[in-house]
Amino acid sequence: MNGFSVLAQTHRKAGQEHVADLYDFLGTCKGDDFYKLFDSSAFNEITMCYVRRAVRELADEGTLDDEQATAVRNRVSLLFDEMQAKEVCEGC
Repeated sequence: MNGFSVLAQTHRKAGQEHVADLYDFLGTCKGDDFYKLFDSSAFNEITMCYVRRAVRELADEGTLDDEQATAVRNRVSLLFDEMQAKEVCEGC
C-alpha cells in the first residue's frame, strides 16, 4: 500500500468518494506517469498561480523589482513551452 492508497482509504471513510477515487488513480501511477500528467498541461495554470504568488510576495518584500518579477514569470512560461517535466526535474 502506498501513500495515495492510504489517502484514498481516509477520504473514503470520511464519505468523500470522489476524492478517494482520485487518490486511487494516483496510486496506480508508476515511473514517468507523473511527468506525463504534468506535461498534459493540466497543472500549468495552477503552477503559474504559485509562481505569480511567489513573485508578487518577493516583489512586495523588495527582493525582486518589477522587471525581475516579470522576467521570472516569463521564463517559467517559456520553460513550459520548451521542456518536458522530466527534463526540468533532472536538472534540479
